[in-house]
Amino acid sequence: MKRPWTQTYHASVPHEIDADAYPSTVALFEEACARYADKAAFECFGRTMTYAEVDRAAHAVAAWLQNRAGIKRGDRVALMSPNVFAFPVAMLGIQRAGAAQVNVNPLYTPSELRHQLRDSGAETIIVFSGSTQTLAEIVEDTPIRTVITVELGDAGGVTIPTPPADPRLKGAIRFADVLSEGARLDLEPVAVTGEDTLFFQYTGGTTGPSKGALLSHRNLVANVQQFTAHMPEVVEPGKEIVVMALPLYHVFGLMIMHAYESGGAKTGHGSGGIVRPRAE
Repeated sequence: MKRPWTQTYHASVPHEIDADAYPSTVALFEEACARYADKAAFECFGRTMTYAEVDRAAHAVAAWLQNRAGIKRGDRVALMSPNVFAFPVAMLGIQRAGAAQVNVNPLYTPSELRHQLRDSGAETIIVFSGSTQTLAEIVEDTPIRTVITVELGDAGGVTIPTPPADPRLKGAIRFADVLSEGARLDLEPVAVTGEDTLFFQYTGGTTGPSKGALLSHRNLVANVQQFTAHMPEVVEPGKEIVVMALPLYHVFGLMIMHAYESGGAKTGHGSGGIVRPRAE
């Protein structure tokens, strides 16, 4: 197969990458946690979590999902949250539990949310409390059985004023309680492979109903390998600082976060939106 576009590559850019460099994104992250345990991983609201802290919190989420929500390999878990600590912690917990993450825009309308939850078949949702009014409007018309509500400072150990969860969501569990209870539960490791579904990534719906694109662990591992091969000057391991304005429920933001977390970067979640130079 001819690939004429490779003629435009810089001499230092390889023409091939290893999409199987890691068996899954779980392995990608766990290697980073072991290598950069004491380094800052995420920063939000003036608080920083180290890779070791994120590792422990994600472990707790995964254990709770397994033991309390009955999540098994291949199950779908919806995540409807802005860029706060809880997003990467929940995401990494979902991955460790072997589930597929259904990414949901927290600004969806009730009809958009109903369609996505019914189409994906998600029975568990982790949702920002400020978006729970939308969920409450349609939850009875979806497969959802378990609702976990997120406050802005959850996982980061900070108290931030947050809209309360809609009282119509009877039996909803607080993400803070998931973390505290999950820390006391055992996690059964799941042998996730590159072919397992990682994300249900929905299209914008501009030409009809939004459609879920299935992304495997191997897809994201390949994207990370491609990005780091093409952009070596902005992925120096253990030294990068990234301000993340891209929404993490969008595939662009997800890929960038995976690429940088695998290299021990500190990712700031907020409304900035640039990769800024490293401090010398």
